[in-house]
Amino acid sequence: MRYLLILTTLFLAGTVFSQTSLKEGPKVNGIALGATREEVVRRLGKPKSQSKRQADECVGGVEMTLNYPGLTFKLWDDADQKNFTVGYFEVRSAAWNVSGAKVGNASAAIKRRFGTRTAQEVDSQTNLLTWYYDMDENISPGNTSFAFRRGRVSRIATMYLMC
Repeated sequence: MRYLLILTTLFLAGTVFSQTSLKEGPKVNGIALGATREEVVRRLGKPKSQSKRQADECVGGVEMTLNYPGLTFKLWDDADQKNFTVGYFEVRSAAWNVSGAKVGNASAAIKRRFGTRTAQEVDSQTNLLTWYYDMDENISPGNTSFAFRRGRVSRIATMYLMC
């Protein structure tokens, strides 16, 4: 009986300690929000495509988009266009690891890994369920979302909140 109690305690402690916090923001293949364009290219290679445009009023300056198969980064800079940093990424392929989560994971696996979500919503047109996890405003104000189709992750996105 005593061994059963010890094993149960160890199992429960392992489950709690195996959770990964999203308070500081996730990393996609080791790249976090705030990484420079040079860091992204050094780790992932040349993007499949790259474009620039004027950013919206919340961000200001210039927005650069880097596209890899199943992965998009949006980087922002002010008008000098010299120091672009990642402010958003979206993953749509199981080829990419987002702090231990991948497209195709079951919702139960996401809950085990990251704990209870901050909020959720269902898109009335697509019927996608989306879970949101907020980041610590003092460290990295933003959020991460996991969109589910038929109980499996179909998209993971994270971004700084600008407005």
